[in-house]
Amino acid sequence: MFKKFAQLVAGKAIKSVKTNVPKTEKQKKIRDLKIATQKLKGSKAKLDQSIFEMKTGQPITFKSNKGKSESNKEAYKRIQKDNTKVIKSMIDKAVENKADGGRIGRKMGGGSDLSNTNVKKKYKGFSKLPETIQIKINKKLAKKV
Repeated sequence: MFKKFAQLVAGKAIKSVKTNVPKTEKQKKIRDLKIATQKLKGSKAKLDQSIFEMKTGQPITFKSNKGKSESNKEAYKRIQKDNTKVIKSMIDKAVENKADGGRIGRKMGGGSDLSNTNVKKKYKGFSKLPETIQIKINKKLAKKV
């Protein structure tokens, strides 16, 4: 019952909204007047809020913007710079071929049997290699490990 009601209300609401596309010069002026009236109402509300805040000693919500606005050229440069940073980091990450996610980087590799802490410091990383490669590099160290 509720679904049918919602569909009826939604369908009628969408159908009942009419677009405001003026055809004559007079209609265009009326449209512009309505837009200007709404902007005036918004500005008046901001002014009233600011006056109230000044009287009560509260911080002002709508501060004036005296700075120079950003030009299209400056905005384009800023966006390009941000995009370049993001793309560069994506490319670096792809080229690096480092694994990420899961339990990678956890102590002892998250239960990996390839890590061994008994290897000497000058052969750091040797214990992480497979045993067959360790033997090819140095048979004595491979036996110790």
